Amino acid sequence: MPTLFIYLLQTSGVMTIFYLGYITCFKKETFYSYNRILLLSAFIFSAVLPLLPLPAFHWSEKAPEAGTPVNVYFADNANPQTPVLVATPETHWWEPLTQNAVAILSVVYIAVAVILIVMHLLQLWNIRRLAKSGDAYVHNNIRYVKLNGLTAPFSFLRTIFFDPNAHEQTELQHILKHEEAHVLQYHSADMLLSSLYCCLCWINPFAWCCKRALQLNLEFLADEAVIKNTDAPDEYQYSLLKIGLGGNRMAVVNHFSKSFIKNRILMMNKTQSPPLRTWRYLLLLPVLTLTAGLLSATQPEVNDSSGNKYISVENGMLYGVITPATSDKDLEEIKSILKESNSTLMIPVLKRKADGNIDRIQFEIKNPNSGMSVSYVDHPMETFFFYSGSKERGIGPIPLGTFPQSLIDVAIKESNGRVKGVTTDSTYANRFPGGKSAYARELSKTIRYPRVCQEENIAGNVMIQYKILPDGTISNVEVLRAPHRALGAEVKRAIEALPAFRPDPSGKTEMVTTNVAYMLEKANGERIQEEALPPSKQDIVVIGYASK
Repeated sequence: MPTLFIYLLQTSGVMTIFYLGYITCFKKETFYSYNRILLLSAFIFSAVLPLLPLPAFHWSEKAPEAGTPVNVYFADNANPQTPVLVATPETHWWEPLTQNAVAILSVVYIAVAVILIVMHLLQLWNIRRLAKSGDAYVHNNIRYVKLNGLTAPFSFLRTIFFDPNAHEQTELQHILKHEEAHVLQYHSADMLLSSLYCCLCWINPFAWCCKRALQLNLEFLADEAVIKNTDAPDEYQYSLLKIGLGGNRMAVVNHFSKSFIKNRILMMNKTQSPPLRTWRYLLLLPVLTLTAGLLSATQPEVNDSSGNKYISVENGMLYGVITPATSDKDLEEIKSILKESNSTLMIPVLKRKADGNIDRIQFEIKNPNSGMSVSYVDHPMETFFFYSGSKERGIGPIPLGTFPQSLIDVAIKESNGRVKGVTTDSTYANRFPGGKSAYARELSKTIRYPRVCQEENIAGNVMIQYKILPDGTISNVEVLRAPHRALGAEVKRAIEALPAFRPDPSGKTEMVTTNVAYMLEKANGERIQEEALPPSKQDIVVIGYASK
């Protein structure tokens, strides 16, 4: 799942936990200052926690019973599984939408966020315009702006906007005291923070609910400040009932309005919560713990392999890659890591070129307990991969389909993209004339089942790799694996017959790996096929008729 949507899912989950905790335990309490901290924490923690490098935890599953451990060697004559583009000859009108669904949704989401931000910026610009258009004076470091015809008094930062002719003198004093409380307690900062959060995370309904709860709590705080400093609280409440709001409100300011009036009057007349009840806020600690646990459960399992970029451990299996640039220090670290997993790495032959890159290597992994061992000799040395577990291990120049992408990225980077069985750009087919579907149709139309293989009932999977040069020309077509020479030659012929791709604007050369599954169907409907590749790894399926 794309990082943006993972982050949105995580931040929405944190916000939901905070908001539900607030309305369950704290909404009816009169600890308004504590509630302000709690609601602000909801915005801050939900935005920050998903960005923290929390360690992932997972639940282990019992491994299935297995028979005698076997050695696995995957190389030119093995059964590799390489993550490549899946292509099918059938196309539908909705395919372009599904193929680009993530990009489309991302653009839509960002567009809505930008629109909301622009709307809020326009409100800020309008406030600035109002501040310049009215008569202003400063008192106690607070700026007061008189605006005739203003629909409702409000404050923003250290400025109070009001219409002196719209209210009686007593009401006006109550209004100014209320807005002064907003200013002195910096409530505009709360509104700006919550508004920005809602613009960026607009899809989360709990964000808007939390913003509304924060806004109401700020009104409680301002009311509390006025009540403490007035001898006529009843008159203040009466002023609330008399003052109405017309026109549109701005989301980033604090209004003295009849919004929330019922709740505000109820809270002003409510008995103060006992101080001992503040213990409830300790419930935030398990809430934060639960939140961190949920986030770590959605994090990918972090592998700590002593910081060695050539090693990765996933689900009890150790994966590794050796490139010509692998240093002696890295090799020693790999030895130590393998030793911790009860395996021994021996490198009896290691020669380097003048530039320090490996020229020749003999690489052998042994497990004294099981007696399993795999070895690899290469000269001149090219990038190769290995894996080692309690039941199996393997080594060769082609990575398995389950190989960690981080190691494949290292291999591509340190081998100038020349890695067998790897596609360096998964979107390469979009550069084909007519797009991905046309690429699949062209191969399906061109590839044939060699007669000699039909007669001998030979089926299996062919893996072929080629380069797409910057100008779109196909070059260096190489058969990496084929159950019969004729099958590999046929796929190679079909690839070489493809028209050129569109030129790459970045001027890069891409490596492409294609898997073709050959199957034979008997007269009784039974199929002869090789099970090395699952359907999701097959680019093209060629079905012929068995001769007998």
